[in-house]
Amino acid sequence: MIKKLAACLLVLAGCSSSPTVTQTPASVPMRAKVHSLPATLIGEDHQQQEALQAFLNSCPRLGMHWQSLCWQAQRTAKTPTAAARFFQQNFDEYELDGGDGLLTGYMEAQLRCSWRPTARLNYPVYGTPSDLRKGVPYLTRRQIETAPSPALQRSVLMYCDKFDAYSLGVQGSGRVVLPDNSTVKLTYATKNNHGYTSIGRVLIDAGEVPREQMSMQAIKRWVQQNPDRTDWLFQQNESYVFYDIDRREEAHVGPPGAMALKAGLTPYRSVAVDAQHIPLGTPLKIRSQWPDRTPFSRVVIAQDKGGAIKGRVRADLFLGHGDLADELAGRLQSPLDLRILWPKRWTTPSREWMRVDRSS
Repeated sequence: MIKKLAACLLVLAGCSSSPTVTQTPASVPMRAKVHSLPATLIGEDHQQQEALQAFLNSCPRLGMHWQSLCWQAQRTAKTPTAAARFFQQNFDEYELDGGDGLLTGYMEAQLRCSWRPTARLNYPVYGTPSDLRKGVPYLTRRQIETAPSPALQRSVLMYCDKFDAYSLGVQGSGRVVLPDNSTVKLTYATKNNHGYTSIGRVLIDAGEVPREQMSMQAIKRWVQQNPDRTDWLFQQNESYVFYDIDRREEAHVGPPGAMALKAGLTPYRSVAVDAQHIPLGTPLKIRSQWPDRTPFSRVVIAQDKGGAIKGRVRADLFLGHGDLADELAGRLQSPLDLRILWPKRWTTPSREWMRVDRSS
């Protein structure tokens, strides 16, 4: 599983938004314009062959009842028209009555670390300690940082900058550049079984950062300006993530996500959802807006989940890696209209799903 703690969840309370994508409600702060968005990310979805391939990437992890659709998908031409026809002809649309919808984004973090501690890279990043028990609360973040157990000390993977390490836990996976410029990847393994607290909300409640200015970038600026209070801030969040080193031969692809995908998550086509409401592997149609209010719609696949991704109309869009992904992940908090694409003539897994007309 990969953890999806999206940027909005840094300000966890009060992030609900209207599902109408043509306006930004007062509760969703207007952001500065991001780096130029590729034309394919704006407006209607004219590249559904990307979603078709993402769906195919799920097929090895889906049950036998999905395989006839996987067979059809495999034999569908990988063109925009054929892919759109595949989703149109094989799936009905459903919606969920979950109140205001919310879309956030997450990325594969990029950071510099070292196998051995240095003057700057001196914060340990851990693998799963041998004394961690499933479902049993482990050491809190404060205890991990101030009094690590012998088993925890033996599980150190590498050393990073403290803020980068915290950001890695928010995103759940990362590409690590080592001092010799080689690269390794870290993926989510497990956590310490303590509840997640939004440090963005802590800063807002303390009057340190105005709510309308809150983002991951704002938190980073606060940390740079208040180095003597950084430990206090981070330790307000008792939740702590442990990692695996990604040793897949295909490690150049995205993180495996909760479905443990060999091909990895697909940027702008994979989403994390609340699996209690939407089964993993399910195609979805989302309508939302980028931080500069540019509207868009996309067919995406539910391939991930996370402890902070809760609710019916809730999705966390995987953005890949790089400068644009970093900026969007820090700022994307947008209204969401979500439709579930469920195979025709299949029984729905929940009574809360409501069939909708394609033209609505």
